[in-house]
Amino acid sequence: MAAAGAWAPLGGGGGAAGIMAAIHSAGTGHRTALLEGNAQLGRKVLIAGNGRCNLSNRDAGNLAHYHTPQPRLVRQVLGAYPLQRTLDFFAGLGLELKEEKRGRLFPVSDQAQAVVDLLEEHLRELGVEVCLGAKIRRAVCEGAGFVVRAEDGRRWEGRKLVLASGGVSAAKMGADGSGQELARGFGHQLTPLQPGLVPLVSPDEYLRPAQGVKVWAQVRAPLGRGQWAADTDDLLFTPYGLSGFTILNLSARVVPLLVQGPQVLEINLFPGSAPEAVGQLLKERWDRHPRRSLAFSFTGLLHARLVGPLLARLGMPGGQAVAQVSKAQRWELAKLLTCWPVQVSQARDFDHAEVTIGGVGAGEVDPASLESRRVPGLFLAGEILDVHGDLGGYNLQWAWSSGAVAGAGG
Repeated sequence: MAAAGAWAPLGGGGGAAGIMAAIHSAGTGHRTALLEGNAQLGRKVLIAGNGRCNLSNRDAGNLAHYHTPQPRLVRQVLGAYPLQRTLDFFAGLGLELKEEKRGRLFPVSDQAQAVVDLLEEHLRELGVEVCLGAKIRRAVCEGAGFVVRAEDGRRWEGRKLVLASGGVSAAKMGADGSGQELARGFGHQLTPLQPGLVPLVSPDEYLRPAQGVKVWAQVRAPLGRGQWAADTDDLLFTPYGLSGFTILNLSARVVPLLVQGPQVLEINLFPGSAPEAVGQLLKERWDRHPRRSLAFSFTGLLHARLVGPLLARLGMPGGQAVAQVSKAQRWELAKLLTCWPVQVSQARDFDHAEVTIGGVGAGEVDPASLESRRVPGLFLAGEILDVHGDLGGYNLQWAWSSGAVAGAGG
């Protein structure tokens, strides 16, 4: 925050959006202060991509990767500050990027700290006043601007204010919901908050022996009305249920449906293969080694700790010779290998989530500037809005783009 008549971007929760808002505010000539509740700037950036900072995605302009009741908002924000501007911005700071699978973009150094260091240097160059440990609990309109007070008694005044405090996931990073309370204080309505990009809990007893196993698989999730979402990548079996890239990515679509009751996911352990093809594969293997036990016949084909749960689900003894397996049994096994139904009953809590589903309704801000429709001079950016992206750099791209738009607005 800064002196009266200046911009006052408000960061929090280690937020990339707040940093970007401050940079673009100062870049337009405004005296700017960035208020960060943590003792360190950019903590959520530091943990992004397992400490390597998956800062965007080559497909970041594809709106299908973003979920919100107001897709027009995302379209306009990403149109105003698209991927190429993000790439040019970081290239200008000296950050070299590399592309990995699924279009994910990382620093060549594989260090999230490098991203934060370059951003901090740029903030200093622009003259942004970075105020750490500024835990804000009160922000009000006063006169022609805003007055913001921290828990420790510090006070700032500004003509304009950007709320970019993040969601409520990863509380250890400083995301404590205070930003949402500030937004409510300004009259904004919030949609229900749910954990997103999060592991899922399953009551399925057949999963327990497989905990710790990670496989490459396709997972399909029902969306209702005959529609499905699917993802193919790592799938991790855990003591509580399911995780891995596939589950985290699909959870953004599944979690909102769990309020209606448990959902059933379908797992294909042979991605791209139909049961007919897998059934033929089993027949050929069994014809070559008819005396092998059913359980041992999967050696070299399927992780050994998955075999028992799958056979138990069908009530098939693993000790029988494959020559004794009937054609009908082989077909049932092939169907299970390509369409293993697993019930999920709930998401893990916000401490295990990477993003927050829900927030300030996207319809409550001007999509061209992200200025509040309720309070002139108030802007909102990043995860505090009801916008969340898929796994793979899309949420950070939303933070960069929305922060830039909010910071430059007005």
